[in-house]
Amino acid sequence: MAQVSIWERASAWLDTLSRPRTQAMTRASAWAVRGMLWRQQLRQRANTLQQMMSRVEPALRLPFFALSTTLAPAATDARLNQFEYTPRPPARARIVANPMSGGAQSAAALRELAETARWLTERGLPTELRLTRRAGHATELAREAAVAGLDMVIAAGGDGTVNDVIQALAGYRTALGVLPSGTVNVWAREMGIGLSAWDARETLLHGVRRRVDLGRAGQRYFLMMAGIGFDAEVARRVERGRLKRFGLKLLEYFTTVVLLSMTRDSDTIRITMGQRKRHAQALQVIIGNTRLYGGALTFTRRAVADDGALDVVVIGSGGVFHRLSVLGRALLRLPAAGPRVRYERAQRLRLESKRPALVQVDGEVIGYLPMTFSVAPLAISVIVPRNAPAGLFSRPPEGAAFRH
Repeated sequence: MAQVSIWERASAWLDTLSRPRTQAMTRASAWAVRGMLWRQQLRQRANTLQQMMSRVEPALRLPFFALSTTLAPAATDARLNQFEYTPRPPARARIVANPMSGGAQSAAALRELAETARWLTERGLPTELRLTRRAGHATELAREAAVAGLDMVIAAGGDGTVNDVIQALAGYRTALGVLPSGTVNVWAREMGIGLSAWDARETLLHGVRRRVDLGRAGQRYFLMMAGIGFDAEVARRVERGRLKRFGLKLLEYFTTVVLLSMTRDSDTIRITMGQRKRHAQALQVIIGNTRLYGGALTFTRRAVADDGALDVVVIGSGGVFHRLSVLGRALLRLPAAGPRVRYERAQRLRLESKRPALVQVDGEVIGYLPMTFSVAPLAISVIVPRNAPAGLFSRPPEGAAFRH
């Protein structure tokens, strides 16, 4: 048998390389290598940017604190007392306001809240205004109102203030109303409550009462959703961020989302639902009682607020393009979230992780896994517009917002 010459072997090898399938595989491999190099470069640049921000932070702090000292008087009890309001007839509603919330930090905003209390009082709903002094004070003030049998507690602030108030109202007939003055106001946007003081007042007077579920993460209730992993880390960094101190919370949020989209790894999470147990490599897990996320996105797109169940979305791990695809689909509110995204419903589930994984509820970080999540059916009454999105509810309203 004649030996194959070196020249013939080389020719055969070159012929193989010229085949379309081989060329396609070669191009795909080249693009895969480029993608890995790009991702590495992006991570290096993100780390460099973080280091630069940490270096310039002391220089940014100095003018901020100088201005805040001269322009923003301290929120002392004596200063806050002058803005509180008590009606002459016995109060039937209480506004609980966070004076440190995004839109309520100025004296003009506090005077507007007092004016709202007087406006409601003049129209048959005697309303008092109380301002929070410390962390957890909103819950205390709401509990006082619920125990006293008031018709309504009106949370004036952002979604964090709303979350503090619902801790006290769960299980009571006292309804939750909202005067949105936070940064995003997800609950108000989802229910169609106007973001201006005038429109929100109209909802309090002419809206309807609905009984809805609450979710529960450990011992903490949530009205809208709980997030584990990526979004909880975003919430933690935004609350501790530098830009927030300059009134740029939204910019801090979007910057953090972009950075973590490139750098954060997925978590190995053990999910237990009844007798079913499984492990998932997840970028994040979202447990929704309602649909809107972050004021613009929709992940739990089939959630119903009064159906006695929670909607669970597990977003699997993947590269930058996978993550951007999931975000894009949520932003456009498409019917499917894409591949490697699992959607199911549960009344109770437990999540555990191999490494510490943060948990946030309604935008507030509350701890780490392991944690049990459950639904409290029809646990709270809420005041919403008559034309609130019908798809969010399976039951008819309880009646008018209040009776004269």
